[in-house]
Amino acid sequence: MNAPDVVGWVLIVVGFVALAAWLTFIVIAAVQIVRSSRMEYTSKVLWIAALIVFPLIGVLCWYAFGDRTRRIENAVSSHLR
Repeated sequence: MNAPDVVGWVLIVVGFVALAAWLTFIVIAAVQIVRSSRMEYTSKVLWIAALIVFPLIGVLCWYAFGDRTRRIENAVSSHLR
């Protein structure tokens, strides 16, 4: 094996590891969303839709904002009353 072959295989392995990690984060986020007892059904549906439609951004937003959605819902609903 020459050097370009080794580099190619290393990049493939690193790519598969990154893909596996990303898919793991998506699954963990989806499980956290579904199991959350503080979120309403519509919020859960929207979060899951965000994970499906925008997988990278959806996962990043979930881990950045996460279960704070309930507080936002309460704030919005209190202003609408």
